[in-house]
Amino acid sequence: MFKDLKDFFAGKRYNYYLPPAPENDRNEIVVLIHGLIHRSFYLYSLARFFRKAGFAVYIYDYHTSMQTISRHAGDFKLFLEKIVRESPPEMKINIVTHSLGGIVTREALGHLAAGNDWTGEALTPDRIKRIVMLAPPNLGSYAAKILLKLLPVSGNLLKPLPELSSAAGAYVHSVPVPDSVEIGIIAGKYDFEVAICLTKLATQKDHIIVRAEHSFMMFLPSVRRAALRFIETGSFK
Repeated sequence: MFKDLKDFFAGKRYNYYLPPAPENDRNEIVVLIHGLIHRSFYLYSLARFFRKAGFAVYIYDYHTSMQTISRHAGDFKLFLEKIVRESPPEMKINIVTHSLGGIVTREALGHLAAGNDWTGEALTPDRIKRIVMLAPPNLGSYAAKILLKLLPVSGNLLKPLPELSSAAGAYVHSVPVPDSVEIGIIAGKYDFEVAICLTKLATQKDHIIVRAEHSFMMFLPSVRRAALRFIETGSFK
């Protein structure tokens, strides 16, 4: 763990894999992807929660500020395809995202949007079971829009930031939605980075609001229980 921390603070990419708890193996996978400015280490305790629940867990790590959403999505798609190739064909994959990670996932699975032909794709609806999004800026972020107005240089320092703006022409509004996969969304009541109204999708399977802020909502037991419930049942109820 100390080596992991050292690598983390040195900026090294660090993808984690946690095997399922042997006594409760569900023969399913959960892939975790973090948000802007975060790294994989932020999701490690959440990964342990899903491992204990019987899932094999992968945490995807990426340098969020250095590339566009499209570039991040291309890399994440390759990561998911590798998991598919190395897993038994009957093993389902669930994805839990935080913030920017939700938009990256949407684009990585954009071929699963309505009307698209996914012939020849490794990532198909029979392999991707469900997606849980924590505080996703599906319709952009007011905070990103304001920050770019007050500090235009922030768009150069954080490449995805202009794409995540709630402004009408921002890239996020053109990112496809993989609506052939069930998506559940968890929004934070006290989230001042992504307003509740901007988290929603027209094709979402379920949506709940929890008493949480944005950056550290993944540490709350209520959020973890809700995410697990949706993966298990397709509902937060």
